[in-house]
Amino acid sequence: MSKTKRKCTSLLLFSILCFELFHVFSHTLHIQGSIQINITHSLAYVLNLAFFYVFYCYTNELPTYEFDLCLIALISFDLYSFFNFTIIYYLFTQSAIFISLLAYYFPLLPKFIQTSLYKISFFVGVIILLFLNEEYNCEKMLKIYSHFPYHVFIEIIGIVLFYIICSNFYKL
Repeated sequence: MSKTKRKCTSLLLFSILCFELFHVFSHTLHIQGSIQINITHSLAYVLNLAFFYVFYCYTNELPTYEFDLCLIALISFDLYSFFNFTIIYYLFTQSAIFISLLAYYFPLLPKFIQTSLYKISFFVGVIILLFLNEEYNCEKMLKIYSHFPYHVFIEIIGIVLFYIICSNFYKL
């Protein structure tokens, strides 16, 4: 965070750090009830807001009315999913919000960020697919290899994703 050129970028990296610290904490100590998932979901909003703030600070451009409506629809679906479905649905909606921000600001960002956005989008997609696999095939996979840590694949891809994000965005 000390190598960033802008305060908004430091804020983004700090929000990623907070998200990851809580994520590690939640794997270490599971909090009873819904507090853990509520905090994680809230931190995902903080992350998306931090990305939006970085994009706005860098480009000095607010989204169009149409894009605002798209974001409102995604946020509405996200909140509906959060209260009515399992984690995979609001993981998808939070990712859709994130990818929408990346796509909207893509032409206004420098080449080195544009190049990394393809990798970022790819790894977000892989994480969603791995979560879908875990959601629908967990019991089958555990019957085959009951002691194999299948979730580790999601965690490794997540580490790669956050590494790519941090190693590129600190330069903005």
